[in-house]
Amino acid sequence: MTIPVFLGIAAIMMIAAFVKGVSGFGSSLIAIPLIAAFFLLPQETRVLVVTINLCLNVFMLVQARSFNKEAFKTFLPLIVSVILASLISGVFLDRFEERMFTVVLSVLLIFTALNKLFKLSWVIRHASRYFVPVGLLGGALNTLLGAGSVPVLIYLGNSDLKKDDFRVTIVLFLFILNSSSLLSFVLNEQYPLPLVWLSLSLLPMVLVGNALGMKMQGRINDRSFDVLISVFLLVMGFNGLFGIF
Repeated sequence: MTIPVFLGIAAIMMIAAFVKGVSGFGSSLIAIPLIAAFFLLPQETRVLVVTINLCLNVFMLVQARSFNKEAFKTFLPLIVSVILASLISGVFLDRFEERMFTVVLSVLLIFTALNKLFKLSWVIRHASRYFVPVGLLGGALNTLLGAGSVPVLIYLGNSDLKKDDFRVTIVLFLFILNSSSLLSFVLNEQYPLPLVWLSLSLLPMVLVGNALGMKMQGRINDRSFDVLISVFLLVMGFNGLFGIF
């Protein structure tokens, strides 16, 4: 890997982490399409992003000082379905070609952008009843795209669950989600070893970007920032679709 390529990937990851720090969403959806478009193959990009996200999940778990056992029991169907979908979808990694990768990713970009742009919200009552299909979708998307947490977190954000009670459990869920996808990559021989070292070398820059973003909270107009990022995701999404059809 050349120095310009490394610096380009590092810059994208820092920007994505900064956005995550400011607004709390969208880091994978910013990093994946840009890195896949300019620097790495889609199959390499998803492995890279999942590995970095897993490392961040570990840091978040270490910082957590409490754990809600009852919340874990509530999330158990979601967690089990995520693990199953992550592992099973790995069988399709070889068949999930670049064209399909771009289409599915573009649809996810557009969906997320519209959700944030128009502040779409609704209350999903008895959310745990639908944990299995939501988990299956999230697990499959995380293995095939590297961004399966997005639809799950949007779903949970609109549920009637008490967010403060489940905060640590959601971090544990994300850890399991990314661990399952990483295991799926390994089992299906889709994990090039150099990406491990690339991920670890990028991690300090990702942490710096995230820390800077968190420091900017309150100094940046949240709504204006969300609109800006949403429009950016929308443009990337439509560009991905129009570039194929």
